[in-house]
Amino acid sequence: MREKVLLFLLISLFSVGYAQDSNVVWLSFEQTAEKFAQKQKPVLIFAFAEDDSLSQKMFQQTFANPEVAKYINLLFYPVRLNVFDDDTITFFNGNKFVHLPNEKYHSLAKKLLDSVAVPAMIVFDKKAVGRVFYGFKNRDSIFPVLIYYAEEVYNSTDYDDWQELYFSAYPPGLKQIITHLNIHWLTMDEMLEKQKTEPRKILIDIYNNYNVSQTVMRLQVYNDKQIANYLNKNYYPVTLQLRSHEEFTIKGITYKNSGKPLEYHEFAVAVLNKNLRFPAFVILDEDFNLLDRIQIFVTKDKMSDIVHYYGDNVYKTKSFKDYQKQK
Repeated sequence: MREKVLLFLLISLFSVGYAQDSNVVWLSFEQTAEKFAQKQKPVLIFAFAEDDSLSQKMFQQTFANPEVAKYINLLFYPVRLNVFDDDTITFFNGNKFVHLPNEKYHSLAKKLLDSVAVPAMIVFDKKAVGRVFYGFKNRDSIFPVLIYYAEEVYNSTDYDDWQELYFSAYPPGLKQIITHLNIHWLTMDEMLEKQKTEPRKILIDIYNNYNVSQTVMRLQVYNDKQIANYLNKNYYPVTLQLRSHEEFTIKGITYKNSGKPLEYHEFAVAVLNKNLRFPAFVILDEDFNLLDRIQIFVTKDKMSDIVHYYGDNVYKTKSFKDYQKQK
């Protein structure tokens, strides 16, 4: 079976109820420090030079792109840093930086950049850990960086591994791809019917279509042939939309959706223990008991370990940590 997977990159979803100028709304370092203290978001510092053509191209094209700007304005604290600036800058930790006499670059630029080259983005996560991304970024190449931090993929996955999977799912310049789906996703009702005659373990992907990293997992991790074949043979793989209106009964409890706009499904809320963080999937045993709840981006190797650990019943005799050590 071949299915069309639209790659509109979900930015249009943020445009609903969020009206703002199409350009990035840049903050000062002082404003960012105040806002970060009140609410932690990733911080994007754009290092540029006024006479650098690629820096200006990013201002005029990338940061002026409505999709990019809306995503940054909503999910980041964006700050500009002119590497030749003459002003005194108070950094987030209260330290002051100046442009010292006889120095080519501002001292903050030298502090943040191992090699002062522009354009460059310095991105700090919610824990104030930073990383530098050098070079010009257009719409397609900036989004893997933005999503990596906005969706906290950094908590589980190295950036290089994330970028490879991202570009496999979202080829630059393409709005959609045709992909062969190797995994046979079931609805909850289909799974419950099959479970009556052939009990298996169950993997339920709680799918939030606002989350790009979860879509990357569906296209590149679950859809890996070896992983998909193992799941199809040993599990019942189920997809449950976060806002689904399905109604079903498990272990005597009926779960449904209230029907209100943007209301979440009761099963998703219950099985995720009211912590709606995505990507998210759960593994149940043959009697619908929860074996594991995983709410991070997972690579192919880690996913393979997880599904084999439970599917081969290794969890009954070993911890997951010991299982990985002894592989």
